[in-house]
Amino acid sequence: MSSSRLVLTALLGPPFLVGASLCALAAALAQLGRWNPTWDLFTHFAVVYLAVGVITALMAFIFAGRLRAAVAVAGLACIFAAGLLMAPEYLRSTGPRAAAGAGPAFRVIQFNAWSGRNGEGRLLAWLKVEKPDVLVVEEANSRVLNALSSAGWWSVAGRSGVMLFTPRRPLAAIIPEDNPTGPMELNGVVVASAAGPVTVLGVHAPWPSHPTLKRDHDLLLPIVRSYPAATTILAGDFNSTPWSFARQRDDRDLGLIRRTRAVFTWPIAAYRRPLIPVLPIDHVYAGSGWATVKVERGPYLGSDHFPVAVTLAPIARP
Repeated sequence: MSSSRLVLTALLGPPFLVGASLCALAAALAQLGRWNPTWDLFTHFAVVYLAVGVITALMAFIFAGRLRAAVAVAGLACIFAAGLLMAPEYLRSTGPRAAAGAGPAFRVIQFNAWSGRNGEGRLLAWLKVEKPDVLVVEEANSRVLNALSSAGWWSVAGRSGVMLFTPRRPLAAIIPEDNPTGPMELNGVVVASAAGPVTVLGVHAPWPSHPTLKRDHDLLLPIVRSYPAATTILAGDFNSTPWSFARQRDDRDLGLIRRTRAVFTWPIAAYRRPLIPVLPIDHVYAGSGWATVKVERGPYLGSDHFPVAVTLAPIARP
């Protein structure tokens, strides 16, 4: 056995063993999030646990002796525990599908603009190509509002940082004036489509650790369910990954189908430094009357979030 291998084992083996063991433990404890929101916080880092497990399992090959086996076991345990958290997202149904070109199509874009961050020009250029029927923007501000309004977009902007924009005049605006009727910074719009009137709601949920999260969640459910179950669309920055039990409960309780599947959108920038997005926290739900044509992650537009574009087609009713 080479001396270099022994040195690597002594220097790197213990840190990898401890790191993978801690991540495996965190992933296992995250299962308690089914009943306790505090433990549910651990679910959001499932991708990190998985990455640590894979790297650790691969690193085990360069180690020697009993530590090699211990590191390998810790890495595999980490992979298994992370996989248990992530598997439901990849096994669930995202609703009926429609072939590309199916129509009449209805296109929704979800985007957290991060207070604009001087990306209005990029956003406008991209929208000219994408031509959405509704654009839902969180953390919008006067710059975003003025830029889109000057470009001819109709706006729905209430007391919150959630704004909705449409290329044509909407049929109605949904602008709550208080927390009970507008939790999670909810705003909405009703627009005409070839399938009839469509209600699109935009939300920006608090962080999972925020004390008002449960209250806002309990207020949001009956509001969403008060609109037509077949055609309503809900989009937003939920600050919640799909492997969290809170997000899975929403998937069951909202009466809509989440069309996005693990679309990694955040964070892509911090203090002007590029990052790799590891959290899918921007989601789009749609009623059972829609078939999904396409789900796409958009380009970098100056925010710390990637936008998400979802194309839907109405399902013909007998």
